[in-house]
Amino acid sequence: MKFNDLLHRLMTREGGNPSLCFATRRVIIAGDPYILRQATVEDAPTLVEIERVIYGEAPWNAVAFVGDIKRPDRLYVVVETTGKVIVALVGLSLHFHQRDGHITNIAVSPAYRGRGMGTYLMKAMMAVAVAHKMTSMSLEVRIENRGAQHLYRRLGFEVCQQKHHYYLPDGGDAYEMKTKLMRMGEQRANGKTKPDLGL
Repeated sequence: MKFNDLLHRLMTREGGNPSLCFATRRVIIAGDPYILRQATVEDAPTLVEIERVIYGEAPWNAVAFVGDIKRPDRLYVVVETTGKVIVALVGLSLHFHQRDGHITNIAVSPAYRGRGMGTYLMKAMMAVAVAHKMTSMSLEVRIENRGAQHLYRRLGFEVCQQKHHYYLPDGGDAYEMKTKLMRMGEQRANGKTKPDLGL
């Protein structure tokens, strides 16, 4: 699907900012087939379990996920195997006044790491943010998480500030990282092409 066609597949609230919807699609990541779809409130317990396996203690509980999934300015997308098993998730919040798309969560099940899934999800959310006229994207990452920082830097993110005692309950510090988002015309002018996301 062409990038501009994405605009026609995103629902709009009458008289307000665009609400975030994501059309289910079949995608190929690292040669394997997956389903990319918008998360539902029924997925919340599974999302908590994925984060629990990764972090030892889930940063969010099911109630927090449900509350965010229901918000019109939030988008949660999951990667599902053909056997209907959720193996990765990403959350996006659009701050319309600041024109900033903020990554709230991103997690990939340990068995599915190293396949480019995190990069794929980040690029997909960057495309959604651009479609909604965001001019920047931001996120937080633990200072000690060098692997994630490397991924974000490859996507153009830079550290803009340090946030002390950001993570609960351990009080871990975070870097806030940010990147500018370019419209498609600007990308072509700079010699950059649209990533093939199957959008």
